[in-house]
Amino acid sequence: MLDLKFLGRGAAFYPVEGNTNAYFEAGGDLFFLDFGESAFEKVYRRFDLTRYGRVYVLLTHLHADHAGSLASLMSYTHCVLKIQVTVVHPVDTVVRMLALQGIAPDFYRYQPALDEDCPVSARPVEVPHAQDMRAFGYVITGEGETVYFSGDSAILPDEVAQGYLEGKIARLYHDTASHESAGHCCYRRLAERIPPEKRAGVNCMHLDGDYAGMLREMGFSVVEPER
Repeated sequence: MLDLKFLGRGAAFYPVEGNTNAYFEAGGDLFFLDFGESAFEKVYRRFDLTRYGRVYVLLTHLHADHAGSLASLMSYTHCVLKIQVTVVHPVDTVVRMLALQGIAPDFYRYQPALDEDCPVSARPVEVPHAQDMRAFGYVITGEGETVYFSGDSAILPDEVAQGYLEGKIARLYHDTASHESAGHCCYRRLAERIPPEKRAGVNCMHLDGDYAGMLREMGFSVVEPER
């Protein structure tokens, strides 16, 4: 089972819930899903990164609440721990971002996809979020199942919704906003796509306010960050 755990579940303008960043372990490797402004301190306090065979960071996009402390992680792992983290993003804009923050290319590995011998696969699905930046969700398969992590997305993609309703995708972890916008998925859009009897497998995240109780009343699940 792919056991996604969360460092936070908040939107960029709702920092009381922490940045919506997750992680899981598979085959002795560690995988982070995004690495926002609040991630580094939590990871520094909770993880011994040297005990993993490989450490990956899969980025959905480069907004600060999803990649804001990535440079700190790269500096720390290279200079202090003497290990090399692999940064995965379908486009190489992250390399330029890190260079502007003083992170040399040899501090880390950049790849557009996971290694072929990786214990999981992560297929990017491009999603609408920002006009000036490409964004992606990931269909992640491993440990005997498939899940979807949206990152920030205005919609639930048709192929993902169909895969979930047909039982091919076990769980959805999806951006769930309290209001309509061009960049995030309002809970009403999810309710239109997912019938009540299927909502328990939809894990709402990236909350922009205190409405988790309402989402649960509608039948959705809500991710619970580690404290």
